Amino acid sequence: MTEVKVKPLFTEAEKALAAYKEEALKLDDQERELNAELSTIEAEMTANILSQENATVHETVYLKIQGKELVQRTEIINVLLEELAEERTALKLDFVPVLREALSKTPYHEYNATKIAEKYRYMMLTEIADIGSQMREQFREIAPDIWEVFQDEKVKEQYPRLAYSYEDSKYSPSFSWMTKSVVSKDEVFSACKGWLPQGLKAPKEEVTQ
Repeated sequence: MTEVKVKPLFTEAEKALAAYKEEALKLDDQERELNAELSTIEAEMTANILSQENATVHETVYLKIQGKELVQRTEIINVLLEELAEERTALKLDFVPVLREALSKTPYHEYNATKIAEKYRYMMLTEIADIGSQMREQFREIAPDIWEVFQDEKVKEQYPRLAYSYEDSKYSPSFSWMTKSVVSKDEVFSACKGWLPQGLKAPKEEVTQ
């Protein structure tokens, strides 16, 4: 079976995502800078608290003022981080219609599983019918001679079921299938999603001599 290579489907969506990521990266950079500043302040606050343990009264006053400033800077950065989160949400909301429009241009409808199923159903049934037809025709060529023997009254007396046991319909391709159909709709739907039925195995190739 020829392997089908699906052409790129999401070129428009990829362009829209690239534009989104470009804007999102700017927000990422801002967030990274703010978090780095926050880490620096936290380190300064830790150092400030440790310094107060052995500080003089004058030094303690200065350290308390410095500590208050550090708290205020932390509060400002946290507000900026909250605003940044809001900007990120706004950016996503802005790109929803852009991405929806891009996805609507995806040419997925060019691939039709129904046509594939119909093609191979036709190929399968015509191949089976051709084999069956040839087998029946071969039997019909020898049938008159067979009936001359089997339809003899004396033969029929000794073998009463013989004349009904060898009809042309008996000689047809063997077929055994455990399920109600060769392929079910659910299996095709699963295949459309890229999943194969559990336990599916490739048929063994018969060697003819």
